[in-house]
Amino acid sequence: MCMMNMSTSDREALLSALLDTAAELSSLRDVESVLASIVRRTRQLVRSDMAYISLNDHTEGTTYIRQSDGVATSAYRTIRMPIGTGILGLVAAGEAPYQTTDYLPDTSVSHIPEIDRIVAGEGVRTIMGVPLLVGGRVIGALMVAERSHRVFSPDEVSTVDSLGKHAAVALDNAEKNAQALRDAELLSLTNAQNKQELLSLTEIARFDEELMHAVLQRPSAEGVLEVTAGTLNLPVTLLNERGEQLAVVVPEGMRQKAGTRLDELSTDPPGGEILQRGMRAVDRAGRSVPLDLEQHGDTGRRSGVIAPVKSGDAALGYLWVGTPLTHIQQTLLERAASHCALVLLFLRAEEDAQYRAQLDVLDELLRGEQIPRSRLDRRLRHWGLTSSDQVWVATIAHPSAHQREVQRNVRQLPGTRLLAAVDGNLCVVFSSPEWVESFQDLKTLAGESRAAYAGPMDSVTELPAFWRMTQTGMAVLRYSRQHGMIDATRLGLVGTVVHLAAESGEVNLTAEITPLVDYDTRRDTSLTATALAYFDADQRIDRTAETMFMHRNTVRQRLDTITRLLGPDWDAAPRSLDVHLSLRAWALSAAVNGN
Repeated sequence: MCMMNMSTSDREALLSALLDTAAELSSLRDVESVLASIVRRTRQLVRSDMAYISLNDHTEGTTYIRQSDGVATSAYRTIRMPIGTGILGLVAAGEAPYQTTDYLPDTSVSHIPEIDRIVAGEGVRTIMGVPLLVGGRVIGALMVAERSHRVFSPDEVSTVDSLGKHAAVALDNAEKNAQALRDAELLSLTNAQNKQELLSLTEIARFDEELMHAVLQRPSAEGVLEVTAGTLNLPVTLLNERGEQLAVVVPEGMRQKAGTRLDELSTDPPGGEILQRGMRAVDRAGRSVPLDLEQHGDTGRRSGVIAPVKSGDAALGYLWVGTPLTHIQQTLLERAASHCALVLLFLRAEEDAQYRAQLDVLDELLRGEQIPRSRLDRRLRHWGLTSSDQVWVATIAHPSAHQREVQRNVRQLPGTRLLAAVDGNLCVVFSSPEWVESFQDLKTLAGESRAAYAGPMDSVTELPAFWRMTQTGMAVLRYSRQHGMIDATRLGLVGTVVHLAAESGEVNLTAEITPLVDYDTRRDTSLTATALAYFDADQRIDRTAETMFMHRNTVRQRLDTITRLLGPDWDAAPRSLDVHLSLRAWALSAAVNGN
């Protein structure tokens, strides 16, 4: 199955299978059981003809197949080859995931004649594998193979890589546990060093079980952080891939400690270039890295540790702890980062599913399709909405409208019910008038956006007409070259005229008042504003004078000048309508008309 064409439900099923696999692996203690589970699960997940796992023997410089599923010949099941040769040896060297769609004639691979004969005997053509790494050390390779031509997609490679990471951790746990038990049988119970090692392994195993329980109970990054902070008894911070803080959890014991204030705890990571250097070091190392803040010039602060949260080569974020950690604590932090990555992948798949479902509903509503009320209510109920609820609609133009983080910020505003991209902009249906103020409180987002809203409408089925109102509002904002938010229902006829003019691209809306605008520009006067105030005051001189805080005679003198420039019929029908619309359009472009 090609995962590049997978539906959202298939992706969710795959991630659920990964969670089940990780749970099974974390519960196994016997090495052979772990190996058998790994190859069986891998073959099931990518639906390959066979799967096998090799372990490295660094003393001999070879890698050998230890466990397989779907392999027909005993010769293939017992392959042992030098590290760095063939696909298996190349992957086991730990460089990166690798695949070939036709192994035998592939000249980019170092071939061994005896191995080639075994591969031919098995009938294998396509081979793909990922290295198994624990703490930066390559312990083997996880491979899948086909007896026919197949190209494994990047998503499939990433899936095997994610499973390989959990498999490597489980295998490492099983081997360490087995080794610890063997040592415990051979060595004296009074050996303090072995006792400590056994305790550390037990602590790691218990921590993995707690993390898996938290993920299965409530797939959220906060759940992973709570378990990690509680185990380390230290604040733990989750950063996004740019180093911006997403969440922080402080252990309950530190919160309750007398005299301890939350803002005094070491929760904030270093800023600027120091953090960026730490992130680059983590990306290169592929594991957690201590960060000496004083060495980087941030005096007065203790060192900390930063760990990568990633899927394959893609960085999803970082975990930060603002204090030095012991070796065992650093290992626990890395375990937490792996579980965080699994949770973030699951949540992204869930967001994608919600987005697609809401896009489908909005698309049908905006096309004006006649959807039966019962069916529409059934679909809307999932987002706390019915077809008879009072709602508003907003259109938002933002340079990063398609970025996940921008959409997440908008989706979290109070009252947001539906959100999807329509014609390159975000279309938002919301049910609370407080939504507008909440959007404007997002200073960075609102300041970089053009947004128009309309409503309320008595039913979401009225969406097409109100959405078109927001398009008028967007046209007015573009015409006025302003950012911010506008109530499209208050624009009136001038908004429609501006919208139509913007679509034609050839209409000069201020042509009727060009002499006034030119006169004001040359002489630094305000005749244009006076003419607009005169129309808005129902052509009454007294009310115009009050509005502009000037004497009535001054208004009369200005009106005489306007008549001389525009002609005697400028304030009489039918020309007065054209002049008034031009003045309103000028007010929008000159930012005179506040919103």
